Amino acid sequence: MNNKQEEIFEKIKEYYKNYGAQKTILNFEDDILNLNRPYLSYRFARSIEGANVNAHEQVILKSEDSYWCYMFARNVEGANIEALEKIVIESKNLEYCYYFAKYIERANIKVLEQVVLESKDPKWCYNFAKNIKEANVKAHEQIVLESKDPYWCFYFARNVEGANIEALGQVVLESKDSEWYYRFAKEINLFKYSKEEIDTKDIKRLVKTLKDE
Repeated sequence: MNNKQEEIFEKIKEYYKNYGAQKTILNFEDDILNLNRPYLSYRFARSIEGANVNAHEQVILKSEDSYWCYMFARNVEGANIEALEKIVIESKNLEYCYYFAKYIERANIKVLEQVVLESKDPKWCYNFAKNIKEANVKAHEQIVLESKDPYWCFYFARNVEGANIEALGQVVLESKDSEWYYRFAKEINLFKYSKEEIDTKDIKRLVKTLKDE
């Protein structure tokens, strides 16, 4: 999308407001379709009553752009969810696989989830496990554990229902990362320290970081 496309559609929207859907479609829809611009087709299909949704959707599908496929599926009535989802899945774009699973009714959760699991990306495994009701929490947790990343282990333990706190805490312990060790101890309290012990360790951690500068 660029400023010229935005300017064009704002003028079309004003025309639609002043002269109605029929004249807007008659005068501009073919022009927009012939441009083959996903932004313009998305805006036209979403905003102009009576627009040829199928024709604009073809522009989106041909673009193979996972962002516009997701946006069209989410916001355009009558969108072909399965066809748009197929592009998103084939793109292996983890962000839009996650958004599709989270926001699109009738999304194929299991197929989208498999893309995320196969990526072995702890960030998107965490997000999927935290926010998708049908998620396989244990499978996502295994990816997070294997990443050995104390950041994602901490947040998975803190925010994902059904998380294995002990296993995630063990990764944090083994990382020897004082920041995440402290936060795990303070916020999740797996390590069973008193508040005084936790506060002492935190000050010592800060002093050490200053020494290391």
